[in-house]
Amino acid sequence: MRPAEVIQRFALAAPPGPEELVPPPRFQRLSLASFEIDPEVPGQAEAVARIRDFVWLGRQWWRRWLARDLPGLYLDGPFGVGKTHLLAACFCEADGERRYLSFSDALSLLTARGLDDTVELLAADLLCLDEFDLDDPAQVRLADQLLERLIERGTRIIATSNAVVGDWGSGTLPSEQFRAQLTRIGAAFAVVHVPGRDRRRLLVAEGEDPPQWAASLPEAPASWLACSQAQLDELLQQLPLIALRRLAAALPGLQLSGVAPFHDQLAALRFVHLVDRLYDWRVPLRAVARCRLAELFPSPPLRSAFRRKHRRCQSRLSELCSFYG
Repeated sequence: MRPAEVIQRFALAAPPGPEELVPPPRFQRLSLASFEIDPEVPGQAEAVARIRDFVWLGRQWWRRWLARDLPGLYLDGPFGVGKTHLLAACFCEADGERRYLSFSDALSLLTARGLDDTVELLAADLLCLDEFDLDDPAQVRLADQLLERLIERGTRIIATSNAVVGDWGSGTLPSEQFRAQLTRIGAAFAVVHVPGRDRRRLLVAEGEDPPQWAASLPEAPASWLACSQAQLDELLQQLPLIALRRLAAALPGLQLSGVAPFHDQLAALRFVHLVDRLYDWRVPLRAVARCRLAELFPSPPLRSAFRRKHRRCQSRLSELCSFYG
């Protein structure tokens, strides 16, 4: 697959409908019981029990009335502990109409379709939002409006995040200016901390790069998207975030060349969003790199405010670049 073909197929495609807002294949048919609780991590079993209570209570006939008093559950915790597994399991076990997408996808829909149409699309008995975070004023404003409208419609919301509620926008937002909105957003959720260890990093020995992150690699299969890091960023600048779902679903694999540390924050974030979707669809990735994986997001020059996204991306890359080791 060539970059020009990607742009032609996905840049102007219509936004997804309700039938597409479901967990990707790797997270389908999960259950809360299938989550492997680590007996060595205090509090993990209790966190899963609280999540189960929230989902099962929502099965009752009064769930729309209840949503106004307990509209949301917010799962925070380190990356790689299985929060997305738990989120998808909630989708699979819940009754009624459900939607599943990332928070960045929801914001992309708001930009593409406007508030009214996005509310109509996402209003359901349960909305599952992966990777919730607030980095800039536009996100705060949009999230505040969207959550308020959805809760008015009786939608219950489960969100995952690497950020604790009080840490939103740390280093990027003037918190005093947005205190009222951030407080209102936080009040929509009961918080459940999911402790644990990064399961993905267990695929790679401590201090080593994954096998498909190397200075030289074989030529990519013809069906893969093969391009340089710079070419990939040019492509991503032309694709709305919501289009990355379909791109990931269509890619057999991605091979990048000339991979070097990022020195532009927007380019780094575009890459992070792509890796999130590649991880969802378990797309193998090969990186012909001029740096170690740990050096991909240097700070400085990149602001430490995005360290959570950067570290999550490195964790997910450790898995994606291990498939053909």
